[in-house]
Amino acid sequence: MHYIRHINNRLLLQMTYKMYPLIAGILFFFSACTSSPFIELNSRDNFQLEGETKFSVSLNRDNLPVEMDPILIENLGEAVTNYLEGTGHQSSLDAPIIIELSVDSKDKIKVDDFRYYGYPIHRSYLYDTDRINTVPEFYLRISIKDVDQDKTLWTGLTKWRKGSSFAPVDMPSAELLIENLLVNL
Repeated sequence: MHYIRHINNRLLLQMTYKMYPLIAGILFFFSACTSSPFIELNSRDNFQLEGETKFSVSLNRDNLPVEMDPILIENLGEAVTNYLEGTGHQSSLDAPIIIELSVDSKDKIKVDDFRYYGYPIHRSYLYDTDRINTVPEFYLRISIKDVDQDKTLWTGLTKWRKGSSFAPVDMPSAELLIENLLVNL
């Protein structure tokens, strides 16, 4: 009996050690997916903002979606100004470089196909085979334009959902979102 228990403990111990890399890989995957926001960047000729560049900030206040808080875009504009002035650039109304901030929303359609449940007993709502939900996603595009050349030199895009940890609901979270985009400039 003692011998069988020893073999079982030894087998379990070996299985446990074999599971460590798998568990570590799963944890790494989830932490990598949730630790940074979605960012998409593009630039013309590997554009870099030169030191002490004069810039002005333009906001799309007139084209804001109804579900977007107008204070949010103003916080994002202040965050851009604070970030760029903190890195040595100068804000000026008649600057040759314009930083355009555009915020928009889009509904993402999500189809609930019930592939995880075999029977309607697991749900607290009526069985519906083609249940469709919409999830609003908000997009922020920052574009750097040269007024003299009338060209976009750099652009960055990010998105978030309501309740996300990256949603710019207050000034510190707006500054974090802007920093995540502009640190690539």
